[in-house]
Parts: sequence; structure tokens; C-alpha cells
Amino acid sequence: MTTAQEHVSAPDFPLHRGCPFAPPEKAVEFRDSGAPHRVQIWNGSTPWLITRHDQIRQVLSATDRFAADVTLPGFPNTSDAQPFVEGGIFFRKDGDEHLPVRRILNPDFTAKRSEALRPRMAELTDKLIDDLLTMPRPVDLIEHFALALPTVVICEVLGVPYEERHAVHESSKKLVQLELPQEEKHAAHEAMFATIGEHMQRKRSEPDNGLLSRLVNTHVDERGELTFQEAVGLGVLVIGAGHETTANMIGLGILALIREPGQREILLSDPAKYAPSCVEEMMRYWSMVQTEPRRVCVQDTEVGGVLIRAGEGIICNLPAANRDPEVFIEAEQLDITRVERKHIGFGFGVHQCLGQNLSRVEMQVAWPRLFQRIPDLRLAVEESELRFHNKALTYGLEELPVTW
Repeated sequence: MTTAQEHVSAPDFPLHRGCPFAPPEKAVEFRDSGAPHRVQIWNGSTPWLITRHDQIRQVLSATDRFAADVTLPGFPNTSDAQPFVEGGIFFRKDGDEHLPVRRILNPDFTAKRSEALRPRMAELTDKLIDDLLTMPRPVDLIEHFALALPTVVICEVLGVPYEERHAVHESSKKLVQLELPQEEKHAAHEAMFATIGEHMQRKRSEPDNGLLSRLVNTHVDERGELTFQEAVGLGVLVIGAGHETTANMIGLGILALIREPGQREILLSDPAKYAPSCVEEMMRYWSMVQTEPRRVCVQDTEVGGVLIRAGEGIICNLPAANRDPEVFIEAEQLDITRVERKHIGFGFGVHQCLGQNLSRVEMQVAWPRLFQRIPDLRLAVEESELRFHNKALTYGLEELPVTW
């Protein structure tokens, strides 16, 4: 067992992707070496990068040894702003500070409740495609489809008027940019907080079936389980996590299905059968959460033969882990008929993605319907011209210009 890697240089993180359709080469190199490695982040600190599938599961399941609290010393924060923006969020807490609040939100994101939204999602998808068909080409599918659908869905779940979608998106987009100045992140967070607070206050006199209404009327006013500020924070969290990540995945999935006509034909041959496995495979293949999850060690623990000491930071690299050849057969290949559901694209353990059921249904609806309605959909630019979010929390396309 080793205790340090004093003679091994720590590459800058986020790591560079030589190919946009593959994990960073350095992450793959580290994974294949079998042990955690140091990387250097924005503030000069050198947390451990975990790249193997089994080691990430070990870290994310051992909540008594690896903490999610961004305010703890040694936590590998994404910026100076992270403790301020996320320090009070339940998802960045552990144990009794995390689970009770998660239980409040869980009923709104069960598989059953998400499935009940499928007809409405199909209706919204068709409406967006109707609009696409009237637009001059080329059309940017990120703005007009991949982003539009989850934004509408999350606004409906929360009970936020659709007219607020642009403000909601602009604020949440800034919060996931790693290199955005701290003051801009603070301003974006405060703007989002103020917007959600206004809507939640209104729900007291105008209650509805949305999540914001239930949070304030039931969990704040009736049961006293949350303060008003805590409830607003949960609304902000759901918006930030509920549309940016799904939008990125919808866009990446469209690109993959354009590039892989054989996979597209399989999906369209029986969408009811293949859409669910298509979603799981896209989550594995793309692993769009590219710079998370992060933890700080709170008790000396050996991982992959390396002793990680209390107070040292950890970053998990899902793109490398989800292509671990020891877990996935032909791991570099996209195969929507793949039956293994061992990917950790939604995370692992008690902190895994709260909205994963909702996201699954959105993707299951969006991809087949788009290609059914526009079967000759194709790129309007050379593939080499596509631009990706390389320095954001989630991986995705800046734009996806298409024609038909």
C-alpha cells in the first residue's frame, strides 16, 4: 500500500478530452493503472482522482469515510463560490442532514409518478417537433428541442410558469460553468433564489399540484419540517439538477443516434422495447457528469492500494468508470441492446440522482419520437465543427445544427 505519489506529476483537472466521444485519455490511463492518482484543481490543491468502477462504488457507498459536505476542510470545491452556493443544500450533506430532506422530495420523483407524466411529455415533444418543422433550416436542436423539453417538464413539476423558462435556464447554466467568476455565480444563485421565492410565496394564496406549492403549504406551513428559505433552496436545486443535465443527455443522445444509424434502426424497430435500454446505454456511454461526484475523506481509508488520508479530497471520474473493461463487454462500443445495468451515470449510493426516473422517461419519449417524425434528420455541419462543454460540471453540446 502506498501513501503518496510524490514523484508523479498531477495533471490539471478537468482533464483534456482528445476525442469528444471518449473519456479523457489521462483518466483511461489512470484507470488502467489500477490505482487512484493525484490531479491539480483550480486552487492548486491535489485531490485524488478515482477512475475504476469498483473503486468509485467503494467511495460513494462509504458515507462514514467519505463526506459530501462542500464546507468541510479539504473538500475539492469546483470554485470559491461552491460553499456559498451549495453549502446549505441537503444533497451536499450526509446522514441525518441529508436523508430526511431527501424523503420529502422522493414522492415527487418516484418511477410511478414519472411514468404518469409520459403522456404529457409525449404531447410536449410533439408540440416542439411541430415547431421545429416550421423553422428555417438549419435548426439548433439544443436550444429548440434538447433544452426546451426538460425545461418545460421541470417547470410543470414545480408549478413555475413556462414564461420563466429563459430566466431559469440562464441562471442555472451559469452555476455549472467551472470557470465563471465567483461574483457571477453568486449573482446567478441569488437571482434564481429570488425568482423561486416569489413563486413559492404566491403558492400560499394560489396553491396548485406543483412541487413548490407542496413544499411551502405542507412541509413549511403545515408540518414545519422546513423553513421557507430551505424550501426555496430545494426548488432552486430541483431546477438546476432537473433540466440542464437532461438537456445535455438528450442532445448527446441525438448526436449518437445520427452517427450510429444501425443503433437508430434498432430503437425505431420497437421503441417500447428498446427505449429503456437505449437510455441506460447512453448514460453509460456518455457519462455526462464529467467532474463529479466529489468527496472529502474523513477517516484514513485504502482505495486501490493507496492510503487516502482524512482531509484529502476525492474526485470520481464517471466517464472512465463507465467504460471499465472489467465491468462492461466491448466497453467502447455503443450498444443500445446491452442488458447490463451496471453503469453509474446517475451516481451510486444514497446521493445518487434524485430525478433519474423523470430523466429516464423524458429521454425514452424524446429520442424515438424525434426520429419517427423526422427520419432523415442529419447534421448541418461537419462533425469536427461541433463544440462541446469541456469545462462544465456536465458534458454536452454547445449547439447541434441539424437539417432534414
